[in-house]
Amino acid sequence: MTTNDTNDTNTADTADTGNTGNTAGAGTTTGPASQSPDSYWLASGPGWTGGGTELPRRTGVCVLGAGVMGTTLAYWLARAGERPLVLERNSAPAMGSSGRNAGRMIQGGNAQHALAIEKYGHAEALAIYRATLVNQELTHEVVAREGLRSARFPTAKLDLAVAEDEARELRRTAEALTSDGIAAEWLDRRAAREVFGTDLSDTVLGGLYRPDQDAVHSVAYVRGMADAASRHGAEFVCGITVESVERAADGWIVTTDAGRVHADQVVVALNAWTPRLLPELAPVITPVRGQLVQTAPVSFRIPQWGLDRGLVYGGQAPDGSLLLGGLRNTVPGRDEGVDVPEGGNTPAFSPELAERLAGALPSLLPKTAGVPIVRAWSGVMAFTPDRCPLVGAWPGAEGLWVIAAFNGHGMPYSQVMPEQLAERIRGGRGDGIPAAFDPARFL
Repeated sequence: MTTNDTNDTNTADTADTGNTGNTAGAGTTTGPASQSPDSYWLASGPGWTGGGTELPRRTGVCVLGAGVMGTTLAYWLARAGERPLVLERNSAPAMGSSGRNAGRMIQGGNAQHALAIEKYGHAEALAIYRATLVNQELTHEVVAREGLRSARFPTAKLDLAVAEDEARELRRTAEALTSDGIAAEWLDRRAAREVFGTDLSDTVLGGLYRPDQDAVHSVAYVRGMADAASRHGAEFVCGITVESVERAADGWIVTTDAGRVHADQVVVALNAWTPRLLPELAPVITPVRGQLVQTAPVSFRIPQWGLDRGLVYGGQAPDGSLLLGGLRNTVPGRDEGVDVPEGGNTPAFSPELAERLAGALPSLLPKTAGVPIVRAWSGVMAFTPDRCPLVGAWPGAEGLWVIAAFNGHGMPYSQVMPEQLAERIRGGRGDGIPAAFDPARFL
């Protein structure tokens, strides 16, 4: 429901549920696939046959959660010679929010760069942005090394403005990025239409253009990382529920519904579910529902895009279908503070919001009028008050770590944060984790 466009919600990490309902909107029709219980990524991604390891009694590092963060952390730990144990409630990795998002691995933090500079200061804002550039480099390296090239595809990003105040913010961000040596450009309406690849509504004033971005097939990417982690020595145990994490004299006791594990170190990578094990974070992590619709394939190609400070966003899947998400601002409470299902992966889906999303598409992209909506899904993001994630050590509890709450912006950090946290777990500095991400700021 990642996202990547705003200081409120970056919707690149969106999610999925089965209650898709009728998603017809203005200028759209539905097809039989609109009743599918899966996200596009889960429906079209590879299966997974790992996770058959029996629960061991002892391990060095125990990672809780096989989403993109937990899985990739296990990969980097295993590459460094560790044998991490990953525990996952579902039958396979990427069945939660990591498999129900928009697949966007675009550059930048949750806030546009000019606004981030005002909020965090220039040095810290640049550290946050540069972490996503390192993430892109690591992603290219890893997918090439581990045979996952087909899970990544290049794209660009165009943040559109229909209001003058947002246009001014995007122009300022273009200037701030350019002054920091990062490729970015403000395009007027005509130039934005040329870059977009199809006609745009006359209400669009222009857009912030950033080339050389990435997108991924979320499930193929995460399960490919799980396979690679296993090849390097990580162990996955799926279909197991963690009930508690407690301190022991020489480490930690992880209690599950299948028995106990004694671990030297524990990493909680459960995103919106993190407060179930670390209740101190309940006031810090707010579960937020996001929803997406998918069209039938179209003949034109478009980049990733955002509108209304990221409250509407979209992109294109490898098969040519269009993805559209957002509009949380049309729901009471902006869909924040939703109940996280105890044994499920997503809250109930809203057919009404799906209809609004479907109706919004042809109003922005005239050529989509009449294109069928074939699928719709929802999922859970995890927001923090300052819209920065939690990555680092749990204060005052040696050997306990957390990596969670990426504010709908997980994929853009999905290599660099696990890689740097793995370095810290092994006693290194991990300087690539921005200071603004330190969990101690809330504890």
